[in-house]
Amino acid sequence: MLDYFLVENASFKNYSIEHLVCFIICIWFIMYILRLGRHKWSSEQQVKFLTIICLFGAFAQIFKVVYKYYAGIFDATNDFPLHLCNILTLLIPFVVYFKSRFFWGITFFWIIAGCAQSLFTPTLTENLPHYEAIRYWSVHAIIILAAFYGWYVFGFIPTIKDAIYSAIAMNILAAIIYPINLFLGSNYMFLNAKPAGKTFYDLLGPWPEYILMLEVAILILFSLILVPFYWQKILLFFSNNSNK
Repeated sequence: MLDYFLVENASFKNYSIEHLVCFIICIWFIMYILRLGRHKWSSEQQVKFLTIICLFGAFAQIFKVVYKYYAGIFDATNDFPLHLCNILTLLIPFVVYFKSRFFWGITFFWIIAGCAQSLFTPTLTENLPHYEAIRYWSVHAIIILAAFYGWYVFGFIPTIKDAIYSAIAMNILAAIIYPINLFLGSNYMFLNAKPAGKTFYDLLGPWPEYILMLEVAILILFSLILVPFYWQKILLFFSNNSNK
């Protein structure tokens, strides 16, 4: 039984039945917890229960590193939690526990623009019940939940200032990770090469041009993320200008 859980099988395929089922489960889980948080839980429970959920995601991420190290199969070029979604998985429990509006604003844009697409275009090779598949779907569902939870349950509204801080922080993080990639020969945050398989990155051209295109994509995506929260002001702006 442990073989199914631990031995790599390289059998996952994007847009397969398994992908569809996992996607639906993730969306259902996110919507269910959002409903509980807003309509069933007290203010104290809202923080406590989501923190526990986020800690499970962090545990799943740490388990991967610990298991691979003690099994003698740890690969420094791939197994450190230095991809954006992995970093967020370790950061989010603190954001939730301290109910940090500032850091939620930064991570919200990272998650919606950068990590949410991972449900549509997984960079996953193992299928269920392998622990890597469990980890992948769990951590992505949890961090996406945390992003929407801040808005839907805590009542945080993303602002233009949040988007600016988020973009600056993203570039600072990339500047830290890039030399690590050069030192390790790794590709964390996909800064040194595009991820394997069909992903969003395929639309951005070859390396290294796609790094510059990512900056443009970040500007566009962050702006689009703000639209649902400011659509009334946007409509009012265009209405006033059309009447002049």
